[in-house]
Amino acid sequence: MKTTTIFAIFFLFSSFMYSYSQSETELFQLSDINRKKAEKHFILAEKHVDNKEIKKAVKRYKLAVKYNPVYVEAYYKLGKAYDEQNKPDEAISQYSLAIKYNPKYIKVYDCLTDVYKKLGRLEEMAKHYKLAIVYDTKYTWAYFSLARLYFDINNTPGAIKNLKLAIKYDPQYSDSYNNLGVIYWKQGRLEKAEDQYKLAVKYDPKHVIAYNNLGAVYLREDKLAQAEKQLKLAIKYDPEFYSAYYNLGLVYLKQGKQEQAIAQMKFAISNNPKLSDTSNNHGIAYYQRQWRN
Repeated sequence: MKTTTIFAIFFLFSSFMYSYSQSETELFQLSDINRKKAEKHFILAEKHVDNKEIKKAVKRYKLAVKYNPVYVEAYYKLGKAYDEQNKPDEAISQYSLAIKYNPKYIKVYDCLTDVYKKLGRLEEMAKHYKLAIVYDTKYTWAYFSLARLYFDINNTPGAIKNLKLAIKYDPQYSDSYNNLGVIYWKQGRLEKAEDQYKLAVKYDPKHVIAYNNLGAVYLREDKLAQAEKQLKLAIKYDPEFYSAYYNLGLVYLKQGKQEQAIAQMKFAISNNPKLSDTSNNHGIAYYQRQWRN
């Protein structure tokens, strides 16, 4: 029977502390009056953002860059404001100006690639992640994101390469191990997938997706007791994670525990109605017939 696996992306951004960057010459050429005006408008813009007054914030950010044309932080924040207003072209324009005046301003790349993702412009996403890596060769999130992009377009070697680089520069980032495990799972390399899922839960003992995926590996290998243990851990840390209930139902089905199998699948379908419509697994039809009668 087929089992459900999930290539899920959960991440934590690291905090990057940057001030706007300008060359000494540019700072010298910028008059003290204009610099102060720019900073004043920037501060007021930030207050508008705090009050969720985005349109007012945009006006202030624009004034900030009017008085200081190389105010990188203002371009960045203006880009975020446009993105929040669902104005992708304007957001891209401002993020690009921020990068123009400070190519090492790493957090801009995250926002810019996110806009390109929404627009489906995958080549631009890849281009800017690679640019970010040029300026920070240990930028784990860029490698991780490139891997996901390559995974989505079926470039498996590219995905594996970048996940391994992500792991190299951040060995404790559990999602990298989980996603590498998913790739090995799809290749039918179950032992390697198992190893990666184990590393994921080692570094994150509450990694629900990895427990579920590890349970799926054991299920495929007919190691039913081990599969049950891992799936119950997934449910323990996320009592509404339907995929784990689904896989646990399959475990019970193989164990001949029909009533328990039905109960698990009923919960899975109740929490994700699309499961019953999109899955080709005949186990679902079996469950549905049983608990509806």
